[in-house]
Amino acid sequence: MRVVKPSWVRSKEPLFSCDVHPDGKKFATGGQGEGTGRITIWLLAPVARHKAEKSTFKKSIATLEHHQGCVNCVRWSTSGKYLGSASDDKVVMIWGAVRYEGSDCESYKCLHILRGHDGDVLDLAWSNDDCYLASSSIDNSVIVWNCRNFPDKLTTIKGHNGMVKGVVWDPIGRYLATQSTDKTLRVWRMSDWQEEAKICDPFSKCGGTTTVLRIGWSPDGQYIVSSHAMNNEGPVAKIIEREDWKARMDFVGHRRAIESVRFNPHLFYYNKIPVSCVAIAGRDSSISVWLTALKRPLFVLHDVFTSSVLDMSWTPDGYGLVVCSLDGSLAYIELSAAEIGKTLSPHQTASLRRSLYGSLNNQEKLTIIENPDLLEDDKEENGGEESSSSDSEEPMDTSDEFSTEASSKSRESSAQPLHKHNGFSSPNNGGFPSAFPGLNGHKKDENILNSIPSKLSLRFEKPSTSSAPIPSTSNNLASKQVETTTKDGRRRIMPITLKEVPVATPSPAQPAKRVLLTPVSNSGAPSNQKVKSITLAPVEVKSNAISLGDIPVKLSNRLRPAGKTSSATSSFKQQPESKDKLFAVISGCKVEVDNLQNFVNFTEGSRSWKTVLYSRATCLSAGDKYLMIGCQDGTIHVYDKQGVLAFPVLNLGCSILRSAVNDNYVAAVTTSPALAIWNVPEKRNVLKDESLSSFMSENRSICSLEITKEGNVTIGLSNKTSYCYSYSLSAWMLIGHHQLDSNWYKELQTNKQQSSSSQILSPILISHANTPDSASVAAANNDKLHLNTVLMLEQQILVAENLKSFSECRLWLSSLVRYMTMQQEEDRLHALLQRLLSSPDNTLFGEDKLTVLKELLKIVSTNVNCQRIYSDFKQQVEWVESKR
Repeated sequence: MRVVKPSWVRSKEPLFSCDVHPDGKKFATGGQGEGTGRITIWLLAPVARHKAEKSTFKKSIATLEHHQGCVNCVRWSTSGKYLGSASDDKVVMIWGAVRYEGSDCESYKCLHILRGHDGDVLDLAWSNDDCYLASSSIDNSVIVWNCRNFPDKLTTIKGHNGMVKGVVWDPIGRYLATQSTDKTLRVWRMSDWQEEAKICDPFSKCGGTTTVLRIGWSPDGQYIVSSHAMNNEGPVAKIIEREDWKARMDFVGHRRAIESVRFNPHLFYYNKIPVSCVAIAGRDSSISVWLTALKRPLFVLHDVFTSSVLDMSWTPDGYGLVVCSLDGSLAYIELSAAEIGKTLSPHQTASLRRSLYGSLNNQEKLTIIENPDLLEDDKEENGGEESSSSDSEEPMDTSDEFSTEASSKSRESSAQPLHKHNGFSSPNNGGFPSAFPGLNGHKKDENILNSIPSKLSLRFEKPSTSSAPIPSTSNNLASKQVETTTKDGRRRIMPITLKEVPVATPSPAQPAKRVLLTPVSNSGAPSNQKVKSITLAPVEVKSNAISLGDIPVKLSNRLRPAGKTSSATSSFKQQPESKDKLFAVISGCKVEVDNLQNFVNFTEGSRSWKTVLYSRATCLSAGDKYLMIGCQDGTIHVYDKQGVLAFPVLNLGCSILRSAVNDNYVAAVTTSPALAIWNVPEKRNVLKDESLSSFMSENRSICSLEITKEGNVTIGLSNKTSYCYSYSLSAWMLIGHHQLDSNWYKELQTNKQQSSSSQILSPILISHANTPDSASVAAANNDKLHLNTVLMLEQQILVAENLKSFSECRLWLSSLVRYMTMQQEEDRLHALLQRLLSSPDNTLFGEDKLTVLKELLKIVSTNVNCQRIYSDFKQQVEWVESKR
């Protein structure tokens, strides 16, 4: 360990705050200037290395004195792009680096001034993804600012009854913690900005003697460490556990109130276990550094400062600590891997977090924004969704896109450790333990993360009790099994041969068949006996479970007894629904079909008339011009809006199962099953007897039939699969499938808001997505579902193009790019944009090609992990546009 206290950093006025830049090359200090607040940005190398100190002539980069009051806190954003400063002048300033032409010097400019507090602003904290900035003030409030659209306020939290002197974000991205002079530490949910927990007991005897109350949150998300707390009338830093927000442990040793806590951003391997490292300082002018695997501090520094230590900041590599004091001086503490261990790699840290909390895609990787234009386009893309008019505005969703938190218990269950053991976390899969293994003070409950779905669910069917058993053999087969023991002590049961099983006398007209028999246990699970094949006569068997002696047996689905044909070759016919009355409305005229008397009643205002049918009606459809009735005897009746027969009565040979009408076209599906379409004004057939037998089975049926004004017909099946008929291809095009990612349904809802009457695909897909079965299947998200979703989005574009529905082509193209951007499919996204850009046509789906590409790039800009694709194609689009 090495301690350096540079004399040239010393100020005549107090230093209230310090923070090291994420690149590790500079740091900022904030405090009191000559009549104003002062921020100074220093080079770190002259402080950390003696040689650099001697060789560097100018050790500070910039001095900023725009604040009208003392600067209480300075914090770099996670990306390092911005510097935030909080002051007694009630404002927060956002600074950015600028470089002027012809100069290598770095200057800083105030980009935004955030106004909203009614008193001194004491503390700042950027969220890990740089989406939010939280500021706390003596006006008892905390303001969460929208970093994507400064100076918009996202929300104002007003739950404290005293000055809020400390604020910190949950590194997992679920909560915000604050500490106040009202003797409470509170945890707020980011989902609705409501209070999750209120911790009072450790602070009930604390006095309001501290300047600040800077709190820390461990990088594994497991613990919050508070500032000024009391235990047996002695000052401590309380450890608050994420599991139940209880304070059972503390850091003891400081003689006066603790004012600042700062966790190292890294986890370390210490004695082969991952641990956290935390620095604690207070009014006794001392600094203690703790490893959470140890019960005593790693070291304690005294006599470095003559007054309170107000702030600390770790270097990005985790081995340096910058400390500032109220006496105006600054110190640098350098540690080594031999003292605190080796840092965990980002991949190892991500694995640890996954083992504790499940998938945290938005927390596993922090990307520095390389292109400043990306932020501008991102603001435009999200501008319509953000508003600064209300303090209660909901935040942007940065969690797993697809979970809905209904209560505080369910919210926290998604952020609890997978397994607890002996007082600290240990993943079930043999991953990392918690970073607090040395502070075991109690026994915790066994908790399993219930929000992570199981990857595999097994279900065994019990043998049917209603099946008629085949007569058993005369001898008990089970009693003849021979048990042996191998040399290594394992038990083995020798299988017996089933030579002859009397089941029934085969019919002379039909030969006997070979059938597989699978022995099962009484619970329905397969037994250890080998599968045997026997000769089975083609007799009628009502169940696929039989009894062979005392051994329960199931028939394999590979071959079935006579009378049970495979669904693939089944002649199953879907039967139409039978209702006594059917109703419809056409152009204000009410239509009632009375199946009891075979009448059709028309009512329009005070006028009414009726007509007769030859058979019971099975379906009724109405459009703007025509009404169609399908009957059990296979006839169809088409009437105009005056109730006059507009088309010859046709007999299709089978009962009518479904019908559809739109503008000039009518369609009918028979139970054969077959589809036919007609143009009514032209009195001609458009599609004749298109077979639908491949869609029909015992477990699958036609549940919807729709036709567009252009005569394009779509059918929906009961298994949540949809098809649209292509006249040019003379085949059915797949437009919806039940094995899709849950994000698919979000795209449908997005398209629903932009839908129009001319759309063909979106309405029928949305009707299927709203069903419970579809939603439950979509919840099982895995790689296969993801690939199916990409495939189906690409399919929608081609189908819409085949149907000449160009507005839907552009709609589904945007959905495809949005989905790829969200899933970070960079290679596939690059290939898609390159294909569109290299197209020889100047138009794309009826719109200017460059206009479409610009809209797509706005979508790409919403994910900073795809920023290089955005920058590359934006330059290409601008170049092509300049050549026009």
